[in-house]
This record gives sequence, C-alpha cells and structure tokens, in this order.
Amino acid sequence: ATEYCESVKASTEGWQVCLELFTSVPARIPEARMFALQVIDAMIMRSGIRGNESGAPERLDVTRKTLLKFVTTHYSGPGYQSEIPFLKNKLAHTITLLGLALYPAQWPTFIKDLVSMTGFPDITGPITEDSAKPANVASINPLLVDFLLKVLSSLDEEMVNPTVPRGQEEIARNTDIKDAMRVEDVSRMAHVWYNVLVHMSTSYPDLAKTTLKLMGVYVSWIDINLIVNQPLMHIVFGLLKSSPALRNQACHCLTEIVGKGMRPMEKLYLLQFISVIDVLKQLVTDDVEFAEMTGKLVNVSAVELKSIWIDKSSTTPEARNTAYAMLEQLMPLILSLLANEYDEVSSTVFPAINELLGVFKKMQREGVALSPSQQDFLSRLLPRLVDKLKYDEDYSWPTAADSVAGDGDGSLDEDDDEVVFAELRRNLRVFIDAIGQIAPGLYDSVVLNTVHGIFKQCNQFGVSSERASDEGGEGSGRLGWVRAELGIYLTQAYGERLSSNKGLRFNAPKQGDAANGSSSVANGASSNSASIDSLSEMLTMMIHSGVISSSHPGIATTYFENFVRFNGYFDVNREAVTMVLTSFLGPTGIRHPNSVVRTRIWYFLHRFIRQLHQPVLPMYSGDFIRAVVDLLDIRADASKINDLSAGGGYGLFDSQLYLFESCGIMLSPVELDENTRMTLLQNLFNPLFSGAQRLMNQKSTDQILQEPRALLQIHHYLTAIGSIIKGFPDVRVDSKTISANSPHQLSTSTTQVFVKAADM
Repeated sequence: ATEYCESVKASTEGWQVCLELFTSVPARIPEARMFALQVIDAMIMRSGIRGNESGAPERLDVTRKTLLKFVTTHYSGPGYQSEIPFLKNKLAHTITLLGLALYPAQWPTFIKDLVSMTGFPDITGPITEDSAKPANVASINPLLVDFLLKVLSSLDEEMVNPTVPRGQEEIARNTDIKDAMRVEDVSRMAHVWYNVLVHMSTSYPDLAKTTLKLMGVYVSWIDINLIVNQPLMHIVFGLLKSSPALRNQACHCLTEIVGKGMRPMEKLYLLQFISVIDVLKQLVTDDVEFAEMTGKLVNVSAVELKSIWIDKSSTTPEARNTAYAMLEQLMPLILSLLANEYDEVSSTVFPAINELLGVFKKMQREGVALSPSQQDFLSRLLPRLVDKLKYDEDYSWPTAADSVAGDGDGSLDEDDDEVVFAELRRNLRVFIDAIGQIAPGLYDSVVLNTVHGIFKQCNQFGVSSERASDEGGEGSGRLGWVRAELGIYLTQAYGERLSSNKGLRFNAPKQGDAANGSSSVANGASSNSASIDSLSEMLTMMIHSGVISSSHPGIATTYFENFVRFNGYFDVNREAVTMVLTSFLGPTGIRHPNSVVRTRIWYFLHRFIRQLHQPVLPMYSGDFIRAVVDLLDIRADASKINDLSAGGGYGLFDSQLYLFESCGIMLSPVELDENTRMTLLQNLFNPLFSGAQRLMNQKSTDQILQEPRALLQIHHYLTAIGSIIKGFPDVRVDSKTISANSPHQLSTSTTQVFVKAADM
C-alpha cells in the first residue's frame, strides 16, 4: 500500500485524479482527501521553484482555479465549519505552495484574489481613520476571513520563518516574492488586518487574535509604517484592556514591533511614537500570563533602549540622553516584575537586567562612576535578586519513601522542578555576583545582613522541619525551612565568589567574633581579608545557630557541603571541629530521615575528615567508629548486577564505602594509641572477615558462582576491607609484603591485621 501511494505521488497524472477526489461532492473520507492534497503538493514541488518546468504552468493554473472555486463554493458556509481542522490547514498550505510557485509572474493577483473572497474592500496605500469605513460588515464572510488568515500564516511559515531550512535558490525566490508583495500586496494585507480588528474583535475574537499574531510575524520584514500608524496602534492599545486572550496577543504583537531590527535613531523614534513607556505604566498585570507578556515587552523595550544609549557611532548625544531617560523610567517596572512571585514572570526581565549590569561593569572598567539613580537601582535590585533565590513555599520535596539512592555518589535525583529552579538560581547568581563586582560594599551589606538576620533568628527562636514560612511572618518567630535554606545557600555563594575571585586563606578569629554576629564588614568593607573574615563569621554563626537541627531535606546537604568547600576555616577554628563532627554524626547527619540526603552526607563526611589535619582526629576516633558501626552492615542487592553492564553501581553499598574509608582515615594517625587502634580495627574487620569466611566455607566455588547474591556479598566484604585500608595514606599491602611511607610506620599488630586482609 505504501509503495502504491508513493507511485501515485510520483506519477504525472495522479494529481488530476486527486484534485477531483478532494473537491468531489459528497466529500470522500478525510484520510483520502488528505492523501489527495499530498499528491497535489508533490506535483507542485516537481513543477520547479518558480513553477516554470515543462508543462507546469498549465497544471498549476488548473489546480489554482479548481481549488479557489472549491474554497469560494464550499468554505463560504456550513461546509467550512464541518470541515476537519487538519484538512483546512492542509488546503491553506497547498494554496500557499501554489502562490509561491506562481507569484508574481503567473499569478500576480494571488493576495488580491484571496482578499476579494472575504468580502473586504480592496484597499491599498496608507492606513487612515477612514480606511475601515468602506467595509460593509454584512458582506464580510468570517469563515473565508479565517481561511485567508490561515494562508497568510502558512505563507510566513514557508517563506520567512527562520527555523525552516532553505536552499539558496529558494531563498532567492522568496526574496523576489517579498519585494513584489511590498509594492502593493503587503499594504492590502495591512488593510485587512485593520478591518478585522475594527469590525470583528468583539464578535470574532479568535480572528482578531490570529490577526495580531500575523502582524507580529510580518512586522519583521514589511514597512513598519503599515503597522505602526495612529489608527492601527490606537486599536492595538485598546485591545490591551480587553479580554485576556486578546490583550495577551496584543501585548505580544507590541513586543514583536519593538524588537524589529531597525537603525538606532529610527528605533528611538518608534518607541517615542508608540509611547511605550506610558503604555507600560498603564497596564494592569492582574494575571500570570498577561504579567509574563508584559514582562517580555518591558524587557525588549529596555534592551532596545540600552542599545541606543551605548551606541555612540550612529546616534546623537541628545538621542542617547533621551534613550537613557526612558530606560530609567522602565527600571521601576523591571524591579516590579522581578519581584513577581511567579518565576516565569520574573525571568522575563533577566535579559534586560543582564544588559544593564553589563553596561555598569563596562562603566566601572572605564573609571566612570555610577550616577545616584544607577546606585539607587542597584540598591533596590540586589535585595529582590536575593529574595528570588528562595524556594517556593509550596515546593514539594521527595520524601524518604520516594528517595532512591542508586547513582553511586548519593546525589539527589533531579526532577523537572528542581532542574528549572537550579537554572533560575544560576542566572540569579550571575546577576548577584556582577553587583558584587560593581558595588562590593552594597553586595556585602545586603548578603551579610540577610545571612546574619537569618542565623540570629534561628539561634533565638529555632528552626522548623516542616513549616516553610517563618511562624511570626518573615523575619520573626520560629524560622521556616525556606529562609533557613537561603541563609545556608547564601553562605556558600559568598564563599564561592571569594574563592573564584581571589582564593581563600582564612585568618585567625578576632576577639569576640565567635558567635555573636558582630562583623567588621557589615557596613561594606570589601578588602579580601575582611571578606574572608566575614565568611568565617558566617560559618561560625551557621554552626552556632542550630539550623542543622531541622530535618528538612533542603537543609543538611548544603550545610555540610559548606564545611567541605571551605575546609580552611577549620585550620584557624579548631574548636569548631567538635560541633561540626557531632552534627555529622547526629540525627540530621549520617542518620538523616531522607535516604538520599543521608547517603549524600556520608560522602561529605568522608571529604570532611580527609581534609582535617591528622593530629586532630585521634580524640574523635573512638566515638566516630561507635557512631557509624551500625551503618556498616552489608546487604548485597543482587538486582544491581544487571545495572553493572549499563554503567550502574552497587546501590547503597557504593555510599557505604565512603563510611568504611572514613573509618580507616580516623584510625590512621600515628598519634592514636595503638591499643585503641587495634581494638577499633578488630571491631571493623571481624564482621567482614567472618562474613566472607562463612560464605566461602558454607558453599563450594561452583555454588558461589551460581548464586549471584552470595558472590556479590563476598565481593562487598572484600571491597569494604580494602576501603578501610585505603583510609591509611601511603600504605601498600599484599600477602607477602607490607610498606608504609613515613610518618605512617605501621605497628606489628596493625601489620598482621592488614596481611590477614590481603590473604582474603
């Protein structure tokens, strides 16, 4: 059947049969008529890019006349309403292909013929207040108007849409068609759009909506004056206050108009002519979709004005001053949209913010001081950016039952919401860090005051594990998890910025700065030393605040990661090790109720103790081993065997290995009492030795090889033993020899234990 259909498309006569099939009365089944149009399309495509192949003009002319007659006869009444939508769209596409092949040489009245079917008067030239008067509303056929708009939409798709790939010959033909349309037909189309908006917006809002959409796509290549004129703009501005569907599309249309490629001086005149600032100030963004559309219009207006402002080569000083004055009027709107609770709204002005900050950074590099108004803008922008870093209060975190730790390193599974929010935070961080470069004093003041306020509130009132918002309203009462997470995240962001810019070298804490929140840079000092002191103070406040007492899954991961990232803090704050290690070993650390968070913390614990100076460890070794020993129970999961071939891991066991190696690290310092080391090593090794030995004694080698779980269990025992030994730095062990580089000279008893392990 497929081969037959393809042969019909390729035949020289099949199109005639299909033309009759499509237009026959009564109508054939939709599938057959769809196929008929596909055959006709194939014939049009074989007729050459300009429809001038041998015999093509005659075939195309017959097809044109037949299809236009069908449209005027069957689409002017109930037949159009009962027609299946995909067939109407397909016929509009077929007529578009005919127009592209025949216009202007063989079908110069392409647009005119289609317009005449609708009942609209044939008008060209500039649009005036009187342009809609000749229309006899009773004679206008809304069904054929709808079909005309479908053809014009298809024409844009085939000829102009930048996402459609085209060859050089097709591009040249399309250029010729656009040039021919600009002579008169584009004006004819503009009059149709104007009449639709004037006469049909109320009774046929869908037609008005489609018209606005077409104006938005055609404005990129037609004379701007055909759309940006007093009568048409007056109608568009009026629609901004109409039904939601129409005002959204009207706003989108204006966005496309403002974004049209033009010379800077012409663009400035356009923005002044349409009074874009006044229009935007009057818009009432009372729903999310319209607020998003408004944000896009504000954004493109700001970007265009910024381009005019900085263009010294093709603008006058007066024009640049005017552009900046208009841009300053947009800044409050940018701030208002940024503060919108919906991220899809606030993110619409991100490009404008990025452009503005880029200009400010350039001014800074050139030694140009920010004006008072620019400083004021930054002072209002930064707190809003920081506030947008917060999670939504209704964000749904995965529960412990939903969590699956099987990705090898215990990292959280990212769902769509988490991915989107992570991208939002990355963008916000770029802006915040840019302000830190432009105005470091402002950056320190806002970030530090925010973090200090959060941790002081937590220290005073505690923190919730379930409640998202603060109990007494933002900033008072028991701290909700949303702002608690923000404080921890900002601490990390502050440290990362310091690390990427200048590197981190922590200083010894100053007298009285331990946990009381006093800061030498709270009022904006920005030297590297002072900034690192501020980070040290933030980490101290975070530890003493008790924020880690919250079991919410958003808290612990970043909290412990901070200590891994900024481990130099413990070189000069040795007393903090006890509190942090206690938190690691507590109920919101390695025993966190969320299994994914829990295994991630195992990884951070391993990183944390590996970075500590060896002499610090012995005082914690015994408590550490006793705290983790019950988490070292190995239970092989045979279902993971199939995952190995696909690059998967061993599930929970992969995370347990971090604990085994951590135990080895805790027992490796030479300062540790040898008897204590041996006792603790025996506590770790004996269950592993006995477990592996028991399985090997109970089953023969063949039996073990036939039982995947037994084989995997033995593998896990041996791997765990190796991980413990791995915690002893620079130790090399096999069944015959053992060596350790100074200062880790192993005692005889420790050596015997390691040799026994090697013999396994």
